[in-house]
Amino acid sequence: MSGALKYAVVGTGSVGAVLARRFSDHQVPTLWANTRGPQTIDVTELSASITPATLDAALDADVIILAIPFLKVRELGKTRSDWSGKIVVDATNAFLVPNSEQILGGRLSTEYNAEAFPGAAVVKSFNQTAATRLAEKRPPEFGKRVIFVSSNDSAASATVAGLCTDLGFAPIEIGRIDEGGVLIQARNALVLRELYELPSESSRTLR
Repeated sequence: MSGALKYAVVGTGSVGAVLARRFSDHQVPTLWANTRGPQTIDVTELSASITPATLDAALDADVIILAIPFLKVRELGKTRSDWSGKIVVDATNAFLVPNSEQILGGRLSTEYNAEAFPGAAVVKSFNQTAATRLAEKRPPEFGKRVIFVSSNDSAASATVAGLCTDLGFAPIEIGRIDEGGVLIQARNALVLRELYELPSESSRTLR
């Protein structure tokens, strides 16, 4: 299913650049966009699977990964009145955002961000570790980095988990955003944890 979907990474900062590299390394076609235009996006060291795009073109994708500052999310959401049929992946964190507690008003950051994308299935993922760690390349015998996936929409969660697999990660779906997803909100239990799935042969040896 994932091969038929159109992906986009929005944001060319550290997280966006790392994700674009990951898509490139695994030959997963994706659009890469920012607010300044495709002419500002350097893909000379990436594979042909990465296409610099306008923001409008990127937002036409089926799966849109938000790799932008937390405070810019609502501004992006306002660019369209209806996000039906889209999967929006929230890779942002409100950690260290000034006045974040007042902004969130008791809501989880992903619940707050989801309000900006009416009709979309919002998924929390790619946020629980530093960008430099997402860029890590490990020999197969040392296992795959675990990436947690949370959504109130089980089908969207499964889709993003499939994408994680395509990108060489080991996804673990942890349920709804207000349940297991709480654990990957900034400062909580699964944030900044270095977890890996061992190859099956290693797992058998350890038993």
